[in-house]
Amino acid sequence: MSTESLHELLKKLGFTSYEAKAYITLVLNGSLTATELAMKSEIPQPRVYDIVQSLLEKGLIMVSEGRPRKFQAISPTVALRNYVNRKRQLEDEALETFLAELTSHAPASTEAGVWTSSGYTSALNLLRESFFIASDELLFAGYLEILEELEEAAKKPLSTCVVLYDAIEEATGNLKLYDEVRVKPTKAPVMLIPDFRHALVIIDWETRKPTSYLITDENLIKIFAVYYLSYIRSGSKLIHSRLDTLDKRSYVHLTRALDHVRILREKGRRVFVRVIGRRTSDGRLVELEGEVVGEFENSFRSIGYLTVRLADGREVTVGGIGAYLEDVEARRIEIIAQK
Repeated sequence: MSTESLHELLKKLGFTSYEAKAYITLVLNGSLTATELAMKSEIPQPRVYDIVQSLLEKGLIMVSEGRPRKFQAISPTVALRNYVNRKRQLEDEALETFLAELTSHAPASTEAGVWTSSGYTSALNLLRESFFIASDELLFAGYLEILEELEEAAKKPLSTCVVLYDAIEEATGNLKLYDEVRVKPTKAPVMLIPDFRHALVIIDWETRKPTSYLITDENLIKIFAVYYLSYIRSGSKLIHSRLDTLDKRSYVHLTRALDHVRILREKGRRVFVRVIGRRTSDGRLVELEGEVVGEFENSFRSIGYLTVRLADGREVTVGGIGAYLEDVEARRIEIIAQK
């Protein structure tokens, strides 16, 4: 590897240009006087002493007590590794302190609208954030490599639906940890909807120069949720599902709750739900519990509902987000199956 390449690597570790030149020169040449170091590293003589002082403070070099004073690098395998590890530790401590302090002052939520960012790193950060904030349900459409980058998401106890644009035949490895895995070989925007908090849409992912759109306007989130459920998901091929083995799950989107309820009831299971939402008659918040005694869905018209029998014997209809014909517009549906 060339000296220039080594120089660039040290700069990535936080060295200044002069620090990198001086350190590499000492590592490659052994002990040197300040004059020799200036000549071999092409650092201006007046700058040498403050550069070596910085390297001494980093614990990377040592100095002789004789005249003229000489400088020598401590073994990089030990000293440089220790320096980088200590630097990372201090950065982690500073990061955690900063985040803890900032959290108490940060706005509660992002203002409604459409927010844009560019670049691969920004897109990956938004994907990570979206996976992290989901508490009940996660809808994803995109490429397998994204899930591999974010493999910790597969281990979260969420209701998950994954639609892959890759042409794969079966779910293997961590893919089996998701509730539902489908394939739809195509080139389309990456989409991720955590609960109903926002919709993340990323275009040109495959070019490695993507543009990300974070949609926080509720009306637009509804549109993208319908697009995902009625077009992307419904037009895909199911290659893995474990809904028939799950006795408990929480949903934000009625369509997937209906699927889970239907599968469990077809297996002869009794299904109960806890619903949080609002009454369509007056808009008041409501929480109810009861047994599912019926379900209906017309996927072509994107409508459906659950019929729930309450403890007092009354039956109410529960629709999804935006419902107005049913008794309740559900914002969260928790499913509990019994033998």
